[in-house]
Amino acid sequence: MNPRTILHLNTEAGWRGGEAQTLRLAAGLLARGHRCLIAGVPGGDLVRRASAPGLEVVPVPMRGEFDLGAARALAHIVREEGVDLMHYHTAHAVTIGTLATLFLRRRPATVAARRLSFPLRSALLGRFKYSFRVDRVIAVSEAIRRLLVRRGLDPARVVTVHSGIDPERFAGGDGRRFRESLRSVLGADAGKAFLIGTAGHLAAHKGIDLFLEAAAGAAAEWPEARFLVAGRGEGEAALRREAARLGLEGRVVFAGFRDDMPDVLAGLDLFVLASTSGEGSPAVLKEAMAAGTPVVATALDGIEEILEDARHGLLVPPGNAPALARAMILLAGDPALRSRYAAAAKTRVLEFTADRMVERTGEIYRSIDPGAW
Repeated sequence: MNPRTILHLNTEAGWRGGEAQTLRLAAGLLARGHRCLIAGVPGGDLVRRASAPGLEVVPVPMRGEFDLGAARALAHIVREEGVDLMHYHTAHAVTIGTLATLFLRRRPATVAARRLSFPLRSALLGRFKYSFRVDRVIAVSEAIRRLLVRRGLDPARVVTVHSGIDPERFAGGDGRRFRESLRSVLGADAGKAFLIGTAGHLAAHKGIDLFLEAAAGAAAEWPEARFLVAGRGEGEAALRREAARLGLEGRVVFAGFRDDMPDVLAGLDLFVLASTSGEGSPAVLKEAMAAGTPVVATALDGIEEILEDARHGLLVPPGNAPALARAMILLAGDPALRSRYAAAAKTRVLEFTADRMVERTGEIYRSIDPGAW
């Protein structure tokens, strides 16, 4: 591609998978010679983290998706910086970005990301939102692409690009160091405890309550098992109460948000993703696979595009805690099976690298106006 100026718009103040992918994509495009601007909430996690790789940061106060002041400010940035393409990374960003283009004589190319598999709230409004002055929509899984097309979006304008990770980073985690940091929970012999963990935003659709219910069932048959929940979110207090109700006090640790996820995943004997809905192409699942950690996950459409049941790990029906517990117990008791699944998953995850994501996204940019790129 010819070097271009790309503005990445993300309206989230916190740090979740979508923000990590925004930063990963921008950094990859920067490494390929493009100029990348990160437009985000002042003081937000993305704006703060984006300064590290040398990306250009343009804080834009945003008070909701219909903030005309934010749209005007964004239009000014696009004009002054000579932006060639705007990439919207959140649903609210699509609205604000589209409003901004109404203040411009020359509209840059526009791309919208759709990361979650939740249905659009309104078929009519959703179709308008993701079609009006939007050149391409990038769905992070084929399941999301199909959902958008069923809602009436033009199939020629909706493409699939799975989110990408850096496998080498997660292959190099220090699991022993992480386990030592949990000595107070795992006990003096921290290295021998069988540690089963999950990670993600502590929201209802992530199924952490089901993970805890399954953990209680597994603990009854596997006394050496200990459990870990990494992440933060609005559901944490209720989940802590649920863990106590299930009798897991002293056997489960809520580790909060972690910047050392390679170490965390390397320290686990088994990783569990118990989501019940909403998942697109979960990076944490790929990160666990890259770390060589055996995986149990729920059989949601996007997850099944990444992990094949009984080949790369075990898949169970969403919302079924007993099935989740049985899968945990099966793998806990079979080291050879864990090893076989982990090895296959480590090879499989090489199909979901950040480099592939960046290259595929660049191809989509070029498809909008081949002569300009």
